Amino acid sequence: MRPKVTQENVHLFIPSKVSKICAELNRRESLSLKDSILKFYNSPVYETLSRESSKLWQEGWVYIFKMMDL
Repeated sequence: MRPKVTQENVHLFIPSKVSKICAELNRRESLSLKDSILKFYNSPVYETLSRESSKLWQEGWVYIFKMMDL
């Protein structure tokens, strides 16, 4: 049985997506890894991703990355 995803545990589904998104920001924009991380964590996309009710955490990292509107 799969656990129910709630606002309290949605953070468990986010790190692998953030890692891939930040690596892609690093590659595409020639940002340092630190700057890539800061850019993503300070974006409206991350804010949406971190809300369980948005269900964005269910999407793949490429879909989420494209939301960055670079």
